[in-house]
Amino acid sequence: MAAPAPRIPRWTSAIVILCCVTEVALQLADLGGWPGLRHATVLYGAFWSQLMHGDPGLVAGQGLWMFASYGLLHAGFLHLTMNMVSLAAVARELRRLMPVGQMALAYGVSQIAAAGIYGWMEPMGGPMIGASGAVFGLAGALVGYATIWRLRTERPMRPVLRAVALVLGLNVALTLLMPQIAWQAHLGGAVAGLLIGLIAAHLRVSRVAMR
Repeated sequence: MAAPAPRIPRWTSAIVILCCVTEVALQLADLGGWPGLRHATVLYGAFWSQLMHGDPGLVAGQGLWMFASYGLLHAGFLHLTMNMVSLAAVARELRRLMPVGQMALAYGVSQIAAAGIYGWMEPMGGPMIGASGAVFGLAGALVGYATIWRLRTERPMRPVLRAVALVLGLNVALTLLMPQIAWQAHLGGAVAGLLIGLIAAHLRVSRVAMR
C-alpha cells in the first residue's frame, strides 16, 4: 500500500490564506467602486526595481519590505490560482524529502533572489507582483534535493518530475495568457532554490554517511 501524501506545511497554508484573503479583499474593493485600494496596494507593496538603484520610494523602508510584500499580491484570480496550485503541489512533494524549516528558508530566500535578479536585469522594471518566483524556488529545491537524495537511495524520480512539470505547465500557460510575466524572477528563484536543495541534500547525505 502506497504511503499517504504528506500535508503541506502550516507556513505554506498561511501563505496561501494570506494571498487569497488579499486578492479577495482587492476584488471586493474593485466591485464596490474603490479601485484605488488596489492601486495603492501596488504602489506601496509591489516590487519596484528603481528602489534598488537609488530611488528613495514613497515612504521610508519601502525598498526593504517590498521584497516580502510583492509575493502576497496578485493580478487577479487567474494569477492567484495558478500560483497557489503550483505552491501546494510542489510543497507537498518537497515535504517528503526536506524538513519544514529548510523548506521555509528555501521559499524566503528564493523570493528575495527572484526580486533581486529581476531588479538587476530590469533596472527600470515594475511593478512586479506574485509568488511565482518563490514557487519556482521550491521547484528548484525539489529538483536539487531529489537529484542527490533519490539517486543515492535509488528511488524513482517520477513524483518529483510530475510536480515540477505541473509548475512549468501552469506557468507556461500563465505566460501565454499574461505575457507580462517576469521570467527574470522565475530564473532567480529557481537558481536560488536549486542551490539550497543541493546544499541541504549534500549535508543530509554527509550526515548519513558518517553514522
